[in-house]
Amino acid sequence: MKTKLTFLITIGLIFSLGLSGCGLLGAAPTADPAAQEATIAAAVTQAMQTVAANFTSTAAVLPANTNTPENTPEPTATATLEPTATAIPPTATMTPWPTKPKPTNTATPTPAAYSCKLVSTSPTAGTKITFNGDFDANWKVLNTGTKAWEVGYLDLKYVSGQKMQTGADIYDINTFVDKGKELTLIVDMKAPGTAGKYTASWVLMMEGITLCTLPVDIEAVAP
Repeated sequence: MKTKLTFLITIGLIFSLGLSGCGLLGAAPTADPAAQEATIAAAVTQAMQTVAANFTSTAAVLPANTNTPENTPEPTATATLEPTATAIPPTATMTPWPTKPKPTNTATPTPAAYSCKLVSTSPTAGTKITFNGDFDANWKVLNTGTKAWEVGYLDLKYVSGQKMQTGADIYDINTFVDKGKELTLIVDMKAPGTAGKYTASWVLMMEGITLCTLPVDIEAVAP
């Protein structure tokens, strides 16, 4: 920009000098217009050559700029990725409490006031008896209760099965039986007149409570 301004000022001065020369010499003899024009042209040519030389030297001094403002690439921002934190949940280590064994309650049964146990029976199970043959059902029982069997409170009763008794279905036991003592019960019976296996059930009772069950099991056979 400075060189161009110098060039314009120089051209202006040359024209001014040319014109002033004509005015200052007003009384002098009129110069040949062709000669004046040639002089001015020579001066302009000289000035232009000087300016061109200045341009050349200035261009040689200035460093080469390969990037114009329009072509200068914008700086590229490089995003730096932060490492992703992976949350790892803590693993709980569960230690089980030791299992304590449950206390075993060993209940001691309270002896019943009235109870009995069948010690033996006759005839034994499966005994063969001829048709319509007489036999005695015989049971031996033990008083396992904490109290004695008083007279008039104990009963022997038929409850189910083949009726083979020749007498009643229920009997009063008129015998005192102390605790821990045995009692033998006998009932008259007769085998059926048809071949086959027969069973019956009797019970020893006290005031409606069954103390023990007394079975009968035989086989009737032909004589």
